[in-house]
Order: sequence, then C-alpha cells, then structure tokens
Amino acid sequence: MRFGSHRPRAAFRAAVLAFCVGLASPAVLSAAGPPPQTVVKLFTLKYRKAEDALARLRPLLSDSGAVSAVLETDGNSLTVRGTSGRVEQIAREIAAFDVPLRAIDIVVTLLRSTASKKNGSGGDKGEPSEDIREIGERLKKLFNVTNFTRLDSVVFQGIEGQRVAYVMGGGYRLGFLVDPARDGTQVQLRDLSLERMRHEAGREIRGEIVRTSINVNLGQPYILGVGRDESAGDKLFIVFFANWRRPGPGVFRN
Repeated sequence: MRFGSHRPRAAFRAAVLAFCVGLASPAVLSAAGPPPQTVVKLFTLKYRKAEDALARLRPLLSDSGAVSAVLETDGNSLTVRGTSGRVEQIAREIAAFDVPLRAIDIVVTLLRSTASKKNGSGGDKGEPSEDIREIGERLKKLFNVTNFTRLDSVVFQGIEGQRVAYVMGGGYRLGFLVDPARDGTQVQLRDLSLERMRHEAGREIRGEIVRTSINVNLGQPYILGVGRDESAGDKLFIVFFANWRRPGPGVFRN
C-alpha cells in the first residue's frame, strides 16, 4: 500500500505540469508576434543616376530577395521591396545621395624621385615653391624620398561624375572617374590609372604602371606612391589636391 500511494501523487504532478506547459505555450507564441510587414516603394532620382544609387545600396539588399531593388532606367527610378525599417533606411540613403552634382577643381602634380642631391628642385630653376617644399617634407616622412623632379602639374575643372584623361609631361597618361561623393568632405577618384606612353615603329604603346581607386579629403594633399617606372627606374608619385569650386580667382596654386 505504501508503494501504491505514490502513483496518484505522480499522476497529479504530471497533470499539473502538462497544464502549466499548456498555459505557457500560447504566451511564447504571442511573444514572437506576426512576421514583419513587406513594403514596396518607388524612388525617382532627380540628380543622380539610378544605377549609381543601386550600386551604393547593394550592402542593404539581401541575396534571398527579402530586401530587393528593381532598376527602371526609363524613369531613372528604383522600386524597393522589403521590411518597413529597411525601406526607411534605404530612403535615407537615397536622399543623401540624390543631390545636385557639384563642380570641383583638382590639382594633379606628377613627381619622380631622382638621384640628384638637389632637394625638391621640381625641375624648375631657382628656389622651389612653398607648395613643393611642403610636398617634399611629406615625401621624406612617408617614403624616405628627399630628391625629386616635378614632371608636370595640371588643374582639372569639372563636375562629379566626369571621366578625366590627361596626357602629362614625361610621356605619361593619367585617367580617373570623379565619383559622386556621399558627403562634402571627400571625393573618390575611381578606376585611376597611370600609363607610360612610347612610340615604336609609328605605333603608340602604353604600359600601365598602376590602377587603383582613392578617396581624397578635400582641402588636403593626397600623395599616391605608384612604384617604379620600369623604363625610367625611378619612383613615381602623384599628388592630388581637391576642393569644391568656389567663385573668385586665386583659389589654387599651380
């Protein structure tokens, strides 16, 4: 009888436990809540290309299709589909990107290291200019270069989104795309290439020295070391100085 008395108690405990589990289950389901609502929104860009905006939005989209964007080139539009929170985030990104293209000035200086003992000659007679001396100090600190010659210096005046191609002194060709900036503090020079040009048997032959993309902070010099020119055996450097164009003369030194 003593052993039999435990069975009703065990059955009672099991019934109470099942009842408690039954009460808890709906609470767990209700805490999960309904699935997030899908939102579809059309964005028509005024100033920038929709395909450029789509490229910038790639990190916010998903491979599974839960967050997607469809490009409509005829209307320069994007149709975005996703959760309300993600669509709102994309809307903010598009609003920050879709601003009027800005005019920009970029001073580009091409330098080559030399074995000469004359520091910062810049290829010019007399004392080097102040801007060349400043560049020389940076070259010495960053690349341990103390002697260099300025091959050429040009000023590009254009707007964001333009592709630039220069034929510079010394037989070099420089090209890049001025990528529209996301903010007003820097500009990206995309697909930047420096080539050495030479003529053989009446044909122009180009040898690429470097191809890269860089972000240039506005109002600050950016020095790009591009390695050695095999034909010359010297190190090459490109110095960029960019700023949004402002009215009035004398904005840039050259």
